Amino acid sequence: MNLHVAMVARTLNVRHLRGTGRYVQEILRNVTPADEVRWTAYAHDPALPFRVPEPLLGRAELFEFRGDRFHLWEQIGLPLKLRQSGAQILHCGENTAPVWQPIPTIVTIHDTVPWSDETHGVQHVYMHDVQRLALRRCAHVITISESSRRDIVARWPFLADRLTVISHGIADDFFSDERGPLPDSLLQALGGAPYLLYLGGAQARKRFDWAVELLARSGREDLHLVGCGFGAGTAPLDRIPPELRARVHIAPFLEDGELVSLYRGAQAAIYPTLYEGFGFPAVEAQAAGTPVLFSPVSSLVDLVGPLAWTNEPQDFDGWLSSLQAILAMPAAVRAERAAAGMRWARGFSWRRSVEKHLEVYREVLARSRRR
Repeated sequence: MNLHVAMVARTLNVRHLRGTGRYVQEILRNVTPADEVRWTAYAHDPALPFRVPEPLLGRAELFEFRGDRFHLWEQIGLPLKLRQSGAQILHCGENTAPVWQPIPTIVTIHDTVPWSDETHGVQHVYMHDVQRLALRRCAHVITISESSRRDIVARWPFLADRLTVISHGIADDFFSDERGPLPDSLLQALGGAPYLLYLGGAQARKRFDWAVELLARSGREDLHLVGCGFGAGTAPLDRIPPELRARVHIAPFLEDGELVSLYRGAQAAIYPTLYEGFGFPAVEAQAAGTPVLFSPVSSLVDLVGPLAWTNEPQDFDGWLSSLQAILAMPAAVRAERAAAGMRWARGFSWRRSVEKHLEVYREVLARSRRR
């Protein structure tokens, strides 16, 4: 059965992809002609790149709609487009959806952080009132982990019987033997020194300070720390002790090939986050053959593979002990665990994720036709 799906893809209409954009991109990319699916991917800003995969089975459309501050693109502009599009299903893959739904609508809620963070004014009303109404009208909801499913049902019990968990995959780049070159500025700053890789950015729950303290107490004066995931001007450089500033480096946004190289070159990946809907770095590090330290909290409980060292969030001594064990690991043992971690990470398949998404699409369409 041929299926025409409209996909909200504003997280691809950016200078640099983040986690949600990667999800949307991989769903679009991993559909094959045999699936008999045609996409229309929508976004809103012609001034920015639109990073849809090429070739795309379908088309991409950028359109502006006045009043984006009040979310009118999503709430009015998008539904108007859908009425003319011929699409049979709308997939909003970026946490929010329109209230007016001229065709059956599916939304992916990655986690409940946008509703937990403190908001005010228009944004508070939009997230807590408008989106509650939109969710009531959605035909189905997808989420990305059992942890997120529990959080969603706790917040919106009425979604329990139309909620499906579909895990993310890991990009093929992480299993490739090819490496992209690192930016010259980062290579020069490191000067060949061994390094730890922090992933997460500046949000408080990501705990960049924790990674800096691990570096400070590692007992290795030759060891550096590379931080990834920071938006322009958001890295808290003023919180780095003066004696460590020459050994802490903030990476620019990296393409996947560059990021894989950064993972593979690291002594360990440090991922001290307190909450994630999925937690890409916990799997990506293991896919790249690099040991990773994190706490078994929220969705990360399900991401403990052969290359993971886990400790409770506030057990700094445990974290430090794990880091020292990794740094002291014999090369042969490290290689053996790296191979096991890479095999384990292959269980996270974007193609399998897409197949489950297509099952949801077709079931929602069939259900709408029975009404």
